[in-house]
Amino acid sequence: MKIQIDQNKITGKVTLIVGKDIEMSSSLGFLIYIGLGIVGAVLGAKLKIPAGALIGAMLTIIVFKMTMKMHWEIPKGFSFALQVFVGIMVGASFQPGLLHVMKKIALPVIISCVVLVGAGVIMAIIFARLGLLDIGTAYLGTSPGAMSALIVLAFDSQAQPMLVVCFHFVRVVFVILTAPLIFKWISN
Repeated sequence: MKIQIDQNKITGKVTLIVGKDIEMSSSLGFLIYIGLGIVGAVLGAKLKIPAGALIGAMLTIIVFKMTMKMHWEIPKGFSFALQVFVGIMVGASFQPGLLHVMKKIALPVIISCVVLVGAGVIMAIIFARLGLLDIGTAYLGTSPGAMSALIVLAFDSQAQPMLVVCFHFVRVVFVILTAPLIFKWISN
């Protein structure tokens, strides 16, 4: 059986031809991404990497694309599906008891949100003015919040999702590595 891989130098479209008659479509390529992503997610979670499923899936696809030099387009409805799943996750995590707790901690939560978002906006403006990042990527990268939700927003807003992931991954790792030391210091 002969396998041939053709990549259009202008469009980057990859065609995998097996034998003489079977051509690999973008849909099949996307299914390969899903399969590899699941394997990477499981490995990342088992290795207890911060945001392991997300980072594991991402790194597996990147390594695949770099070694195989293949690229398939993600279907147009995928971003919508991601937003639906993130919305479901957030909605499902809501508990009615949260409203009672929120009344008690409303002021610290509001102050924390304003300070963190304000710091993110200031850093985003600085990074954009220095020409380091576009304003959208800078804002989503420096924004506090759930990495998965901000990545979905990055895809939707024409920001650079990979850079947003890098910001949040480094931040999560930094917090995990420094939290025990800081907690010990402030507890004394």
